[in-house]
Amino acid sequence: MKPIDSGLSPESTIYFHTSSPQAREMFFCLMCTGHYYCNSNYAVSRNKYDSYLLMFIKRGQGSVTIDRNTMPFSAGQAVLIDCFKPHSYKAHGAMETLWIHFYGNTSREYCNYIVSLSGNVITLKDTYAFENKLNKIYTSFHINNKLNEALMSQYITNLLTALILFANEAGPDYNPSETIEDTIAFICDNISRNISLQELASRVSLSPYYFTRLFKKMTGFTPHEYIISARINAAKFYLKSTRYPVKEICFSCGFASESNFCTSFKKSVGMTPSEYRNSFSGLSADRV
Repeated sequence: MKPIDSGLSPESTIYFHTSSPQAREMFFCLMCTGHYYCNSNYAVSRNKYDSYLLMFIKRGQGSVTIDRNTMPFSAGQAVLIDCFKPHSYKAHGAMETLWIHFYGNTSREYCNYIVSLSGNVITLKDTYAFENKLNKIYTSFHINNKLNEALMSQYITNLLTALILFANEAGPDYNPSETIEDTIAFICDNISRNISLQELASRVSLSPYYFTRLFKKMTGFTPHEYIISARINAAKFYLKSTRYPVKEICFSCGFASESNFCTSFKKSVGMTPSEYRNSFSGLSADRV
C-alpha cells in the first residue's frame, strides 16, 4: 500500500503484518516493512513506538537523534533504533531506504548488544548480502503477498547476527593489513586496465564506503589516488628506461587518453612526460 507520510514520493510502499499468538511467543515478529523514496521534507519524531526499527540506506543521507545525540548516516549504512525510547530521524535531501519494524522476546537484548558494539549507525562491510536479506522480507509482501512467520523470524535473526559480525570486523581471521596488502598487489598486477572502486571492495567483501575509509587509513591515499599514483610511477619507469612512445606508455599504464595522462603526470611530477624523459640523458624525446 501507499504510505501517507509527508516527504515521500509516490513509488514508496509500506506493508503491515499482524503476527499470530504463537509467533509472538516464539519468534521475532515483523510489524511492518517498506521501501521509501524520501525528500528533504521527510522527518519522523516519536516518544514511543512499540518495536525496533532497522533501516538500510540505499542512497542519500540523513540523521537520527536518540538521547539528544544526533548521528549522521548515509548510503551503505544500517540504522538500528529502539523505538520504545524517544527518537527522531530525517532525510537530508533525496534518500532511498529499505526498512523493517520488528519485535520479539530477545529483541531488546540483540539491539542493546549491537548498539554497544557499533552504535546506532553501522557501516556494513557487505552491503549486497545485507540488503539481499532485508529485501527477502520486503518482497514477501511486495511480490508474494504472503508471509511464513517462522521464515521471517529466521531472516530477522540473520540480519541481527550479520550486524554483530560486522561489528566484530568479520571475526578473528579478519586482518585489515593483509586486506590492503592484497588490494595493492591486485592493483599492481592490473595497472593497465580499468579498476573500479566497486571491484576492489567486492574482492575483499567490504562495502565501497568502508573499504575506502580503511584503505585511506592504512595507506594515506584513497583507492583512486593510489591507482593514479601507481600508474604515474609505472610511467616514470618506462619514460626513463625505454624508448617507447609516450602514447604507448600512456595506455600501457592504464590511462584512458593521452590528454588525461599528460594532465595527471604534470600535476603529480611538475613537468610533462616528454620534459621528464628529456631530463634523463641518453634517451630521445617523444612528442606529446
